Amino acid sequence: MKREEKNALSRQRILEAALREFSAKGYAAASLNTICAENEISKGIIYHYFADKDELYLLCVAECFDALTAYLTQALDSISGSVEQRLGGYFDARLRFFAENPLYLGIFTDAALNPPTQLISKIMGIRGSFDQLNISVLTGLLDSATLRNGITVSAVVDDFRMYMDYFNLRFKGMLAGIHSPEQTLREHEERCHRQLHILLYGVLGDQDENR
Repeated sequence: MKREEKNALSRQRILEAALREFSAKGYAAASLNTICAENEISKGIIYHYFADKDELYLLCVAECFDALTAYLTQALDSISGSVEQRLGGYFDARLRFFAENPLYLGIFTDAALNPPTQLISKIMGIRGSFDQLNISVLTGLLDSATLRNGITVSAVVDDFRMYMDYFNLRFKGMLAGIHSPEQTLREHEERCHRQLHILLYGVLGDQDENR
């Protein structure tokens, strides 16, 4: 085996072990010592490939959001129907991704809802494509509908961004009463879907309510 191939395999083995650890425990409780002990990996090998715990975590977050964004982009090709049907189909696809890829579930809920303070700006950069996809979905729904007089697509999008910042902040305060990543995700997605539905049907003209 060539040296490059061996290095790639070693790096991938560490990343897979880190994914399991961060997904199960979140950033705060995860430990490099546990990754080493449970996977027979020396700490020296980890530091040979990665600078620290932060870098490992960010790589896991990037893998999660990249995979999620690619999955949803593909899923959108098969979602059609009324505004409500397309909205429901998109949220169904989000939940389906995590059902099919459970290892990413804990990574997503931790990074999206309870990110380490010192890594927030880097996580925001990593999830940029995912956030833009969400906005493009909303924009597509609005573009296909008749908005009420005085309401513009850009105004709705701006309000949605502000609302989601507030919503996620409030939801973070509720996490103490939610005991599993699965429950956290489902509760978050159901509330987000419901509030987006309220937002949409508060701005669509009457003729579009049953489209």
